[in-house]
Amino acid sequence: MELQWPLILFTTLLAWSAGVFGAQCLYALRGEGKKAQMPALITSAVLLVVGGIAVFFHLEHWERIFNGFGHLSSGITQELIAIVVLAVVMVVYFVYLRRGGDEAKVPTWLAVVGLVLVVVLVCVMGHSYMMASLPAWDSVMQIGSLLGAACGFGPATMAILTALKDESADYAAKVNLIGQVVNVVLVVAYLIAMQATAGAYTQVEFWFDPTSPTLDVTPDGSTEPFTGASLGFSIAAIVAAACGVAAAFAGKAKGDGKMWGAICVACVLVSALALRTVFYMTGVSIYPFF
Repeated sequence: MELQWPLILFTTLLAWSAGVFGAQCLYALRGEGKKAQMPALITSAVLLVVGGIAVFFHLEHWERIFNGFGHLSSGITQELIAIVVLAVVMVVYFVYLRRGGDEAKVPTWLAVVGLVLVVVLVCVMGHSYMMASLPAWDSVMQIGSLLGAACGFGPATMAILTALKDESADYAAKVNLIGQVVNVVLVVAYLIAMQATAGAYTQVEFWFDPTSPTLDVTPDGSTEPFTGASLGFSIAAIVAAACGVAAAFAGKAKGDGKMWGAICVACVLVSALALRTVFYMTGVSIYPFF
């Protein structure tokens, strides 16, 4: 399937936004990173807006997107609802932060609601891509890979922000390391799940098309992440995620959240983009094989 970069950016940036907001909610529950709360909220909100805008570039006539909002079963409608609800919670979060300044205490209930909603948003976003006709997409591990990206992005970004605000690096380093480990595990798990779906296809070398009678239906490796053109991107996704773990270890050992946190963010970004590239490269419909 042709790479859909607006959607790749949409899913990646929303996972990043959800990860940052989820991480700051976790910090709030532990009473950590108080000075970094406002910068984190602004970062999350900006990523949410930019990611939301990116999806419109997927449509030739973007105004027609509103035609789908009247159907609750529509994936794009469910995504919109989740985004709007999360945006409302962000506004409430902002109000509490403005009232208390750098020492603001976010209510426990609000932090818990925020954590739940970011998970819901990522799950709804991932679920909208699950289709029985596309075996490589129709997997719960596909949703898990987006949650993994959020777990990688959020703690790494918070590590940078807490370091910039000269706050304790111990908690940030620990959470970042856990987040990077979760990300690499879920990246590998989804690639394995994609590889397992290759058995859903029957070997068909050619089909008949009046304009291209010898057109290859499934170019080598198009249904498998570890063969053909997909192989390089699959390796890149794993290596980049693993480098994120290594950077988190280094940041924890050296107590430097700025540089190593930034490296972690870069690693997660490369890994997420590479994995979504494989996602589209293996997005071959099963229907032509019947």
